[in-house]
Amino acid sequence: MNVIVTGRQFDITPAIREKAEGRIQPMVDDASLKPTSAKFVLERVKNSFKANFVFSCKYHVYTASVEDFDLYRAIDAAADKVEGQLHSLKEKIRDHQAVPLCDSELKKAQEAMAEM
Repeated sequence: MNVIVTGRQFDITPAIREKAEGRIQPMVDDASLKPTSAKFVLERVKNSFKANFVFSCKYHVYTASVEDFDLYRAIDAAADKVEGQLHSLKEKIRDHQAVPLCDSELKKAQEAMAEM
């Protein structure tokens, strides 16, 4: 699993790296997503900061781009956007699960008893 934190037009301090990796870690630890890489690109634009976050799973790539005057808020907002996208993916996967075979047989038996 690759976790990359890069900075443009400024140096990444250990505190900034720790904040970004701390926000990435819960997403990386979720084994159901099968993550492959996570990349934060932090950029200074005039008087503000821009945070680009790219999170790659086995079959999906999620991105978020946020511009804010506070670097830490930009990191949090970008991570929150990607977490929302991942939550939608989990909901979609969970809602499309197949019914276990034993449950479908039980349902058919109940329907047959109701018809009699």
